Amino acid sequence: MRHAAPWILLVLALWPFAATRHAPHVHDDHDFRGPGSLVADARADLGVLWRADVFGHFERPTGHSGFWRPLLLLGFRVEHALTEGRPLPYAWLGHVVTLLLHALATLALWKLLMALGLAWSPAFVAAALFAVHPVHVESVAWISGRTDVLPALLAWLGTAWLLTARERRGLWLAGAALLAAPLAKESGVLLVGLAGVLAWVAARAPSGAGFPGRRPLHGAWWVPGLALLAYGLLRSVSFEHGLDPAAYTGPEDLASRWGTWLSILPDLVRLSLWPGPATPLHPVQAVQGWGETRVVVGALVLAVLLVGALAAWRRRSPLAVWAWSLPAGTCLLLAPWVRFPLGYAEVAAPLYERHLYAAAAVPCVALAWLARAWLQRHPAAALALGVTVALAIAPVTRERSRVWSSDEAFARAAVTRIPQSAALWNHLGWALMPAALQPDGDAAAIEAVGAFERAASLEPDDLEPRLNRFILMAQLGREEAAEVAAHELLAAHPDEPAVLDNVATWHLSRGRWEAGVVLLERELATGRALPGALQALNLARDELDRAAVTPDG
Repeated sequence: MRHAAPWILLVLALWPFAATRHAPHVHDDHDFRGPGSLVADARADLGVLWRADVFGHFERPTGHSGFWRPLLLLGFRVEHALTEGRPLPYAWLGHVVTLLLHALATLALWKLLMALGLAWSPAFVAAALFAVHPVHVESVAWISGRTDVLPALLAWLGTAWLLTARERRGLWLAGAALLAAPLAKESGVLLVGLAGVLAWVAARAPSGAGFPGRRPLHGAWWVPGLALLAYGLLRSVSFEHGLDPAAYTGPEDLASRWGTWLSILPDLVRLSLWPGPATPLHPVQAVQGWGETRVVVGALVLAVLLVGALAAWRRRSPLAVWAWSLPAGTCLLLAPWVRFPLGYAEVAAPLYERHLYAAAAVPCVALAWLARAWLQRHPAAALALGVTVALAIAPVTRERSRVWSSDEAFARAAVTRIPQSAALWNHLGWALMPAALQPDGDAAAIEAVGAFERAASLEPDDLEPRLNRFILMAQLGREEAAEVAAHELLAAHPDEPAVLDNVATWHLSRGRWEAGVVLLERELATGRALPGALQALNLARDELDRAAVTPDG
């Protein structure tokens, strides 16, 4: 029966998310992997990808988010090369790789739990529940969510090797996996540090603590320490940390940032248990004072987690240390130690389900641990129980995955949750544009225009929805509406490169070379021209010269 367990876990991990392999790129996928990304830019060699910000582009590879994830970008580059960047195969491969990584992470969790002293049958039940946990939708159904799946896989695999290694070769393999984890995402630092703690505790675990007789090599804790040191050195010499000045990083007031972070901790615990209705965003309101009830409750939640981790440490129980420290560490990891982009302004603290990919294993393990004696005595029943419960949960997970099936599905779910968000209404309009441009796209066009206008009404100073509305009018061939929109854009934003470039492109597409040349020259004069502006200007000038030579042509 034990030999069948890993194969069953693979099937369980893949089944709820299998349909997502046909989904296109969604949301941040376009920035990470799309035509304008570093990954798709042939000018960006492997050295540029290694040093770049994950949101970087060739003209400005750093200074966007402060996120250094070279392993993610290098993996995306391999997928781009294998599919030659063709949109459908490229997206398909991205989803398939992410699905396989999730399946392997499920197996790595099973191996880790056994290395921590849990018998294979209760460990199987815990891993089966983890495989289908509904909170994983954002991390597994969305290609960009791979940033949480990959470090969990690497760190759990490395930790399992570390705890069971009997030779130096096993320690070297563990060290390599642990070093790679934070190269996929900064949160891997937590999992690598926890590996060192577990190695130390396991080596000193008293008899009867639940840890098996196979002890790690003496002093194995130094392997994670060296991995963290190597990561720190690589980051310091390879990456120039910096933030986009326009990036939203939460409340400006320091006390408000920390209080808001405390306020989300109960929700972090709740989401790791059961996330509820599908939504890509969980809005967070900034707190106004330390006395707010949600801040006090959050402080109590953090205190309970820290006290539990300390008690587990004193008992020298590796499994208990892992189970208490992982959620506590996840909460601390999301604290505002430094400023980093939070995405939408309606999210005042980082309450995103993808951050809970690893921490969601804890309630699964807790349930299996409570029934461990019975599950260990009845392995066949444990196998059947794990499969039955997982299959009961899987349809919920599969249904929640629909939110990440397209940009339109993402935007519709998001505006339902946060209808006052201009950015989300603009995203919905943008997502509807391909359908609006189809021969039977009148309804989609009307809805897209309405979404852009709703966004503009919510944020009168926001350029993007007005610019997108103009682009849609131009592509639909509604010349009078496009003319009015272009005039308004140029009047309100006379030196904005995006406005100048798009209006110039519209003129050039209609053969109005002189108007296009004037706008492109203004765009280049700003010093912030979009990529391709100079080439477009040269082509337009060539057309003007040709028209001057052959005016009748």
